[in-house]
Amino acid sequence: MKKRQTRSSKNQRSADLLVRKLARPALVLERDDLLLLLRAAVEREGNQSAFARRHGLERTALNFVLRGKRPVTDFHAKVLGLRRVYVAG
Repeated sequence: MKKRQTRSSKNQRSADLLVRKLARPALVLERDDLLLLLRAAVEREGNQSAFARRHGLERTALNFVLRGKRPVTDFHAKVLGLRRVYVAG
């Protein structure tokens, strides 16, 4: 029987692939990449409530971001140790 993958294992695998990309210089992350990293960070913390408490966010606002109902902000990037830059071209 083939083992069924859970959503969390898919998110973790996607985040792991993204982390490997981060080893390369000058990686530009798209919004979806940032969401994958944010979801993986929330999973590592245990749940949305724990992540929100630790980083001074409201859980409901974090939930809206994770569901794509609100945009990822500079603060979310900062929580992940990233920063927004603008690339010409």
